Amino acid sequence: MQACIDAMKLTGEVPEVAVMNDGPRYDIDWPKHWHIHESYGHLEMQRALNQLYRLHPDEKCYGLLTDQSRPQTPEWASKLEAAAGDGLIAICNTTKNRMNPRTGLRRVTTICAGGKLVRSIGWVWLPDVVHLYGDDAWEDIGYALNIIRYLPEVVILALLKRDGEVELDANHQRRWKGMSYMATDHERFTKWKAREFPALIKKLEKFKC
Repeated sequence: MQACIDAMKLTGEVPEVAVMNDGPRYDIDWPKHWHIHESYGHLEMQRALNQLYRLHPDEKCYGLLTDQSRPQTPEWASKLEAAAGDGLIAICNTTKNRMNPRTGLRRVTTICAGGKLVRSIGWVWLPDVVHLYGDDAWEDIGYALNIIRYLPEVVILALLKRDGEVELDANHQRRWKGMSYMATDHERFTKWKAREFPALIKKLEKFKC
């Protein structure tokens, strides 16, 4: 996480951020204006992000940035927030040009979503899963409503395990409470897409562009 913070500082913009520290107390120079929360146990990605949303329910925008992200562009956060507005999903240029093999569409990474949109959805990461497919859920919502706004000028490097750009840690084992969640997250996302997604899109029609 320190490397991500250092990259922000180099751009000249370190936005207000909320962090859920649910693991070891790393030696990190946290920016003084950040909101650092701690849990009593390991929450994994979905529970950590949605708990942060419950703690900060009235934000103008909600951005999702992992510790493997390295912002490069001055005013990167302000540009994403301006593009997201109240009801859009702004995405950056990771330089990877990644496409989702499931849909053939551009992957949604490092998103910034309008606060009114997030509050209408009710979560920032698909609550059915442990870790995986939350980005797929955002992609499917965004493309269904035509509310994704791609900002090629905003570069945020996304370091990937498969490219040998990050050190492997316990998170990459894709296990929670001793159990692998890869298959169960796929099953739960598939069920959500079939059973809940159509009604959600209908509910969100007011945001459609």
